[in-house]
Amino acid sequence: MNTIVSQRTDHALGTNYQIEIQKVYKSFSKGESSVNVLQNINLSIEKGEFISLLGPSGCGKSTLLKLIGGLLDQSNGQLMIDSESVKGPNKKIGFMFQKAVLLPWRTVEGNLILPVEVAKGDIHKAKNRIGELLELVGLKGYEKYYPKELSGGMQQRISLARTLMNNPDILLLDEPFGALDEFTREALNFSLMDIAEQSGKTVILVTHNISEAVLMSDRVIVMGINPGHILEDLKIDIAKPRTDQVLATKKYADYVIHIRELLGVGRV
Repeated sequence: MNTIVSQRTDHALGTNYQIEIQKVYKSFSKGESSVNVLQNINLSIEKGEFISLLGPSGCGKSTLLKLIGGLLDQSNGQLMIDSESVKGPNKKIGFMFQKAVLLPWRTVEGNLILPVEVAKGDIHKAKNRIGELLELVGLKGYEKYYPKELSGGMQQRISLARTLMNNPDILLLDEPFGALDEFTREALNFSLMDIAEQSGKTVILVTHNISEAVLMSDRVIVMGINPGHILEDLKIDIAKPRTDQVLATKKYADYVIHIRELLGVGRV
Protein backbone atom coordinates (compact mmCIF):
# COMPACT_ATOMS: atom_id res chain seq x y z
CA MET A 1 0.00 0.00 0.00
CA ASN A 2 1.60 3.28 -1.08
CA THR A 3 0.27 5.17 1.97
CA ILE A 4 2.53 3.22 4.31
CA VAL A 5 5.87 4.88 5.02
CA SER A 6 8.42 3.53 7.49
CA GLN A 7 10.96 5.68 9.30
CA ARG A 8 14.58 4.80 9.99
CA THR A 9 15.30 4.01 13.63
CA ASP A 10 19.10 3.88 13.52
CA HIS A 11 19.96 7.59 13.53
CA ALA A 12 23.35 8.53 14.92
CA LEU A 13 23.52 10.30 18.26
CA GLY A 14 24.45 13.96 18.32
CA THR A 15 21.97 15.12 15.65
CA ASN A 16 19.17 17.63 16.22
CA TYR A 17 16.72 15.29 17.94
CA GLN A 18 15.15 16.08 21.28
CA ILE A 19 15.15 12.42 22.36
CA GLU A 20 17.80 9.98 21.12
CA ILE A 21 17.83 6.29 21.98
CA GLN A 22 20.56 4.04 20.62
CA LYS A 23 21.10 0.32 21.17
CA VAL A 24 19.17 0.34 24.46
CA TYR A 25 18.63 -2.92 26.32
CA LYS A 26 16.79 -3.49 29.58
CA SER A 27 16.73 -6.60 31.74
CA PHE A 28 15.39 -7.33 35.22
CA SER A 29 16.86 -9.76 37.71
CA LYS A 30 14.69 -12.74 38.63
CA GLY A 31 16.33 -14.85 41.30
CA GLU A 32 19.71 -15.93 40.00
CA SER A 33 18.74 -15.27 36.37
CA SER A 34 17.62 -12.19 34.45
CA VAL A 35 14.72 -11.46 32.10
CA ASN A 36 15.33 -9.51 28.92
CA VAL A 37 12.56 -6.89 28.57
CA LEU A 38 13.89 -4.63 25.81
CA GLN A 39 16.38 -5.46 23.09
CA ASN A 40 18.30 -3.14 20.76
CA ILE A 41 15.92 -0.16 20.86
CA ASN A 42 16.91 2.56 18.41
CA LEU A 43 14.67 5.62 18.20
CA SER A 44 15.05 9.34 17.54
CA ILE A 45 12.27 11.85 18.24
CA GLU A 46 12.09 15.47 17.12
CA LYS A 47 10.73 18.27 19.29
CA GLY A 48 6.96 18.62 18.90
CA GLU A 49 6.35 15.12 17.54
CA PHE A 50 3.43 13.03 18.77
CA ILE A 51 4.67 9.43 19.09
CA SER A 52 2.69 6.34 20.09
CA LEU A 53 4.33 3.21 21.48
CA LEU A 54 2.00 0.42 20.39
CA GLY A 55 2.12 -3.32 20.95
CA PRO A 56 0.81 -6.26 22.96
CA SER A 57 1.19 -6.64 26.72
CA GLY A 58 4.74 -7.61 27.62
CA CYS A 59 6.46 -5.80 24.74
CA GLY A 60 8.09 -3.26 27.09
CA LYS A 61 6.16 -0.11 26.12
CA SER A 62 5.79 1.16 29.67
CA THR A 63 9.35 0.14 30.52
CA LEU A 64 10.65 2.18 27.58
CA LEU A 65 8.55 5.15 28.72
CA LYS A 66 10.04 4.88 32.23
CA LEU A 67 13.56 4.75 30.79
CA ILE A 68 12.90 7.96 28.86
CA GLY A 69 11.45 9.53 31.99
CA GLY A 70 14.45 8.55 34.11
CA LEU A 71 12.38 6.34 36.41
CA LEU A 72 14.46 3.30 35.38
CA ASP A 73 18.03 2.88 34.14
CA GLN A 74 18.81 1.01 30.94
CA SER A 75 21.04 -2.05 31.17
CA ASN A 76 23.01 -1.08 28.06
CA GLY A 77 22.96 1.59 25.38
CA GLN A 78 22.56 5.36 25.32
CA LEU A 79 19.51 7.52 26.00
CA MET A 80 19.73 11.29 25.66
CA ILE A 81 17.38 14.27 25.99
CA ASP A 82 18.57 17.52 24.43
CA SER A 83 22.00 15.93 23.96
CA GLU A 84 22.36 15.12 27.68
CA SER A 85 22.35 11.58 29.06
CA VAL A 86 19.24 10.67 31.04
CA LYS A 87 20.21 10.23 34.69
CA GLY A 88 17.10 10.13 36.82
CA PRO A 89 13.90 12.22 36.65
CA ASN A 90 14.07 15.37 34.55
CA LYS A 91 12.20 18.66 35.08
CA LYS A 92 11.68 18.82 31.33
CA ILE A 93 9.37 15.80 31.55
CA GLY A 94 5.77 15.47 32.71
CA PHE A 95 4.51 11.93 33.43
CA MET A 96 0.84 10.89 33.38
CA PHE A 97 -0.32 7.40 34.35
CA GLN A 98 -3.49 5.40 33.72
CA LYS A 99 -5.01 6.38 37.07
CA ALA A 100 -5.47 10.02 37.96
CA VAL A 101 -4.15 9.51 41.54
CA LEU A 102 -5.69 12.73 42.82
CA LEU A 103 -5.52 13.41 46.56
CA PRO A 104 -9.14 13.08 47.75
CA TRP A 105 -8.78 15.61 50.59
CA ARG A 106 -7.54 18.31 48.22
CA THR A 107 -9.65 20.40 45.88
CA VAL A 108 -8.87 20.55 42.15
CA GLU A 109 -6.83 23.67 42.88
CA GLY A 110 -4.90 21.90 45.62
CA ASN A 111 -4.15 18.93 43.40
CA LEU A 112 -2.91 21.14 40.58
CA ILE A 113 -0.52 23.00 42.87
CA LEU A 114 0.93 19.79 44.34
CA PRO A 115 3.81 19.28 41.83
CA VAL A 116 4.90 22.88 42.35
CA GLU A 117 4.94 22.34 46.12
CA VAL A 118 6.98 19.17 45.72
CA ALA A 119 9.46 20.99 43.49
CA LYS A 120 9.50 23.95 45.93
CA GLY A 121 8.49 26.23 43.09
CA ASP A 122 6.65 29.54 42.92
CA ILE A 123 3.20 28.85 44.45
CA HIS A 124 1.84 32.31 43.62
CA LYS A 125 2.78 31.92 39.96
CA ALA A 126 1.27 28.43 39.93
CA LYS A 127 -2.05 29.69 41.32
CA ASN A 128 -2.18 32.23 38.52
CA ARG A 129 -1.88 29.37 36.00
CA ILE A 130 -4.75 27.31 37.39
CA GLY A 131 -7.50 29.07 35.45
CA GLU A 132 -5.52 28.85 32.21
CA LEU A 133 -4.86 25.12 32.63
CA LEU A 134 -8.46 24.30 33.56
CA GLU A 135 -9.67 26.21 30.52
CA LEU A 136 -7.21 24.26 28.40
CA VAL A 137 -8.67 20.91 29.55
CA GLY A 138 -12.27 22.15 29.44
CA LEU A 139 -12.92 22.41 33.21
CA LYS A 140 -12.82 26.14 33.88
CA GLY A 141 -14.70 26.91 37.10
CA TYR A 142 -13.99 23.58 38.84
CA GLU A 143 -11.22 24.93 41.09
CA LYS A 144 -13.06 24.25 44.36
CA TYR A 145 -14.41 20.80 43.49
CA TYR A 146 -13.10 17.64 45.17
CA PRO A 147 -12.14 14.50 43.16
CA LYS A 148 -15.19 12.55 44.45
CA GLU A 149 -17.41 15.19 42.82
CA LEU A 150 -15.89 14.58 39.38
CA SER A 151 -16.44 11.81 36.82
CA GLY A 152 -13.57 9.55 35.78
CA GLY A 153 -13.07 11.54 32.59
CA MET A 154 -13.00 14.81 34.49
CA GLN A 155 -10.46 13.41 36.94
CA GLN A 156 -8.21 12.45 34.05
CA ARG A 157 -8.53 15.97 32.64
CA ILE A 158 -7.39 17.31 36.02
CA SER A 159 -4.51 14.83 36.00
CA LEU A 160 -3.49 16.10 32.55
CA ALA A 161 -3.67 19.71 33.75
CA ARG A 162 -1.51 18.78 36.76
CA THR A 163 1.04 17.18 34.41
CA LEU A 164 1.18 20.48 32.51
CA MET A 165 1.51 22.64 35.65
CA ASN A 166 5.33 22.80 35.62
CA ASN A 167 5.25 23.40 31.84
CA PRO A 168 7.34 20.36 30.81
CA ASP A 169 8.80 20.16 27.32
CA ILE A 170 7.92 16.46 27.01
CA LEU A 171 4.74 14.62 28.02
CA LEU A 172 4.99 10.89 28.74
CA LEU A 173 1.54 9.29 28.88
CA ASP A 174 1.12 5.69 30.01
CA GLU A 175 -2.35 4.67 28.77
CA PRO A 176 -3.90 7.72 30.46
CA PHE A 177 -7.43 7.08 29.17
CA GLY A 178 -7.38 3.27 29.05
CA ALA A 179 -9.85 2.80 31.92
CA LEU A 180 -12.48 5.17 30.50
CA ASP A 181 -15.52 4.38 28.38
CA GLU A 182 -15.11 4.66 24.61
CA PHE A 183 -17.01 7.96 24.25
CA THR A 184 -15.11 9.74 27.02
CA ARG A 185 -11.82 8.32 25.79
CA GLU A 186 -12.37 9.58 22.24
CA ALA A 187 -13.29 13.06 23.50
CA LEU A 188 -10.13 13.18 25.62
CA ASN A 189 -8.03 11.97 22.69
CA PHE A 190 -9.14 14.98 20.67
CA SER A 191 -8.53 17.28 23.64
CA LEU A 192 -5.01 15.90 24.00
CA MET A 193 -4.31 16.38 20.29
CA ASP A 194 -5.49 20.00 20.54
CA ILE A 195 -3.26 20.63 23.57
CA ALA A 196 -0.27 19.07 21.81
CA GLU A 197 -0.89 21.19 18.69
CA GLN A 198 -1.30 24.42 20.69
CA SER A 199 1.66 23.89 22.99
CA GLY A 200 4.15 22.34 20.58
CA LYS A 201 5.17 19.85 23.25
CA THR A 202 6.65 16.46 22.43
CA VAL A 203 4.21 13.70 23.38
CA ILE A 204 4.93 9.99 23.80
CA LEU A 205 1.81 7.89 24.35
CA VAL A 206 1.71 4.23 25.40
CA THR A 207 -1.39 2.47 24.06
CA HIS A 208 -2.79 -0.95 23.12
CA ASN A 209 -5.33 0.66 20.80
CA ILE A 210 -4.37 0.60 17.11
CA SER A 211 -7.10 3.02 16.02
CA GLU A 212 -6.14 5.50 18.74
CA ALA A 213 -2.46 5.37 17.81
CA VAL A 214 -3.11 6.01 14.11
CA LEU A 215 -5.60 8.80 14.79
CA MET A 216 -3.35 10.76 17.15
CA SER A 217 0.23 10.19 16.10
CA ASP A 218 2.84 11.58 13.76
CA ARG A 219 4.59 8.21 14.09
CA VAL A 220 3.56 4.87 15.54
CA ILE A 221 6.34 2.72 17.01
CA VAL A 222 5.02 -0.84 16.64
CA MET A 223 6.63 -3.20 19.13
CA GLY A 224 6.93 -6.98 19.37
CA ILE A 225 7.57 -9.25 22.35
CA ASN A 226 10.06 -11.81 23.75
CA PRO A 227 11.97 -9.58 24.31
CA GLY A 228 10.47 -6.20 23.47
CA HIS A 229 11.78 -4.80 20.20
CA ILE A 230 10.70 -2.38 17.47
CA LEU A 231 8.94 -4.07 14.57
CA GLU A 232 8.36 -0.88 12.61
CA ASP A 233 8.63 2.89 12.97
CA LEU A 234 5.59 3.98 10.98
CA LYS A 235 5.07 7.55 9.77
CA ILE A 236 1.37 8.55 9.72
CA ASP A 237 0.96 10.74 6.66
CA ILE A 238 -2.42 12.28 7.50
CA ALA A 239 -2.81 16.06 7.60
CA LYS A 240 -3.34 17.86 10.91
CA PRO A 241 -5.38 19.02 12.71
CA ARG A 242 -7.30 15.74 12.62
CA THR A 243 -11.03 15.35 13.16
CA ASP A 244 -13.32 12.35 13.52
CA GLN A 245 -13.79 12.46 9.73
CA VAL A 246 -10.31 10.93 9.44
CA LEU A 247 -11.78 7.69 10.80
CA ALA A 248 -13.81 7.21 7.62
CA THR A 249 -10.90 7.63 5.17
CA LYS A 250 -9.18 4.87 3.22
CA LYS A 251 -5.74 6.14 4.24
CA TYR A 252 -6.62 5.76 7.92
CA ALA A 253 -8.01 2.27 7.31
CA ASP A 254 -4.87 1.28 5.40
CA TYR A 255 -2.67 2.18 8.37
CA VAL A 256 -4.88 0.26 10.79
CA ILE A 257 -4.89 -2.82 8.54
CA HIS A 258 -1.13 -2.62 8.04
CA ILE A 259 -0.49 -2.55 11.80
CA ARG A 260 -2.97 -5.37 12.42
CA GLU A 261 -1.15 -7.50 9.85
CA LEU A 262 2.21 -6.58 11.38
CA LEU A 263 1.01 -7.70 14.83
CA GLY A 264 -0.91 -10.71 13.54
CA VAL A 265 -4.22 -9.43 14.91
CA GLY A 266 -7.30 -11.33 13.64
CA ARG A 267 -7.98 -12.01 9.99
CA VAL A 268 -7.77 -9.11 7.54
